[in-house]
Amino acid sequence: MRSVSGGNRSRVASRTGVRAVPATSKKKPATKIAPGRRRNAPVERGFGRRSTRPTSAVMRWLEDVREGSFGMQPFKVATIALIAAVGLYGLFVGGHVAAAGNEVANRANKVLALAGFSIDDVTVSGRSHADSQQLLAALGIKRGDPIFGFDTEAARQRVERVDWVKSATVTRLLPDAIRIDIVERKPFAVWQRGGALSVVDSSGRPITDENVQAYANLPFIVGFGGAREAEDILTLMAQAQPQLLSRVRAFVRVGSRRWNLRLENGVDVKLPEVGIEKALADIVALDAAYKIFSRDIESVDLRLPDRVSVALTPEAAGERGGALAAKISAPGGKTMGGVRNVNGVAGPAKVGSVSAGGNT
Repeated sequence: MRSVSGGNRSRVASRTGVRAVPATSKKKPATKIAPGRRRNAPVERGFGRRSTRPTSAVMRWLEDVREGSFGMQPFKVATIALIAAVGLYGLFVGGHVAAAGNEVANRANKVLALAGFSIDDVTVSGRSHADSQQLLAALGIKRGDPIFGFDTEAARQRVERVDWVKSATVTRLLPDAIRIDIVERKPFAVWQRGGALSVVDSSGRPITDENVQAYANLPFIVGFGGAREAEDILTLMAQAQPQLLSRVRAFVRVGSRRWNLRLENGVDVKLPEVGIEKALADIVALDAAYKIFSRDIESVDLRLPDRVSVALTPEAAGERGGALAAKISAPGGKTMGGVRNVNGVAGPAKVGSVSAGGNT
């Protein structure tokens, strides 16, 4: 095997094809500074290069302000900005921007309507008494109107002003339908104030003034303020004296303080302001003992806590009245105040009209 000296090592190739490094080549001395930390040597800047950053316009202006010498350019810019802000404010306050936006929205809605998003159908649920034509009129729409231009909240408020409607929900059903869900008020009584008749709910709010005669089976309330207070006395009588309640034709509110009961035979029962339940029990006991409601009397006065006064009709006054007074004594320790002939007290009234007469 041939030996290879170090002098001609560069001429002999290895079997792998990699040449050996010549002995005469010199390696570069390794530096002790990491590559990432090397710094270029300072280079002297030549002609035309600035060694410092130029001063900004704002800084130059501040320097001028400190020296007492400055231009008007910033004030011009501020004035223009102020004028622009005032102009924009005027456009918004004057409604010009809103009007322009509404016009753009209306045009977009018309385009969408041509694409099929137009009102073609209206459905109503929950309606029993409310007039369907009034509901449609309250919506304020017609077939073919853009469905996106329909204001559901404004429509709901208008629908709730229709007779019988207590609450309503108006919904937009894409692409072409409107739905109304309503809750109706429940008729509670017929209310007469002055010469007007209305069907009212339990809170005393009028429901409708039309076709009132169809609700003649409801309790009949007379007098201003009576509709608001009727629920209390009707509930009391239904629980305590249901048989007497069935004989009452009208509840007359007197002076916003108390009630008179107009019975079916025309007799007025004058109730006190307080202690109504006890007064009702007394009058029922009197009728059970002496059948006073079947006699010729006009009214029974229970306003005083210690006595009961009975007013006879003009025909029954005289000796017959004196005999009646001698036979009847009030229950509960009360004394009979006497049988009187009271002129001017309203007699039996026609259905649908009750007069309170001179009762106080």
